Amino acid sequence: MKKIVSIASTFLYLLTGMPAFAQDPGQIKIERPVIDGKPVGFGTLGNFIQNTLALLFIVAVIVVLFMLVWGAFEWITSGGDKDAVGKARGRIINALVGLAILAIAFALFQVAGQFLGFNVLDFKIPTPAP
Repeated sequence: MKKIVSIASTFLYLLTGMPAFAQDPGQIKIERPVIDGKPVGFGTLGNFIQNTLALLFIVAVIVVLFMLVWGAFEWITSGGDKDAVGKARGRIINALVGLAILAIAFALFQVAGQFLGFNVLDFKIPTPAP
């Protein structure tokens, strides 16, 4: 019986509307934190997206270069073993395919930006007017 009362009261509480004491958007002023006189963090969502995409591309290129070096090291240390050479060759080919996919993705972002009228490297999301 207690479970039914508890569930019913929770359900009724969720169904009842609570007033929202929202503030007028024109009165909200968001200030970026400042350390040593320089603003910290991202000013806009566009800056965040731009920096995240750039970071992802940089990390992906570093991983591709690491895979190339790893494949070359495996090839050098294979000692003529055909299976080890094949594994190293496969790793190098996969790294080069990954690099080509990254280049194509970057080119597609640039072309899409040209057609749609935005620059992927300088992505700005418009903010609403007060």
